[in-house]
Amino acid sequence: MAKECGYASFGSYPQTADGTKKPIEWLVLEKTGNQALLISRYGLDAKPYNETRTDITWERCTLRKWLNGEFLNTAFTPAQQAAIALSNVSADGNPKYSTNPGNPTKDKIFLLSIPEAERYFKSDESRECYPTAYAKSRGAWTSDKGQCWWWLRSPGDTQDSAAN
Repeated sequence: MAKECGYASFGSYPQTADGTKKPIEWLVLEKTGNQALLISRYGLDAKPYNETRTDITWERCTLRKWLNGEFLNTAFTPAQQAAIALSNVSADGNPKYSTNPGNPTKDKIFLLSIPEAERYFKSDESRECYPTAYAKSRGAWTSDKGQCWWWLRSPGDTQDSAAN
């Protein structure tokens, strides 16, 4: 099970097949003082890590740009955006491959790295995620049991891929 501190509702995003916005449920991974690290309880959308298949890192991928631009502006009011801390995001490599993780970044919204996912989710079962109807309508891949895959910011086995 995740090292969880409960759930929180913050922001809203389309979650039904017709795109109706609903409050976003977040799993609170860690609390430190008045700050918390959150991860969405559900897969909210279906986006590629990068729009083109090329050597890429988190620092330069189109998903990072989308998360800190369109997603941030769609899911959160200006007051909520002001409450989201700008975080120093490490460039964690892939422990199995020598792919380049790029440089650290500063982001309001970011993906977990491999070491962070392993820290907060101790088993495959605890990492299971289910997509919203909206994410499915946007092409989210699902398993036979309905779980979806989620991106990590760490590179994959080749430089043109990311871990998931």
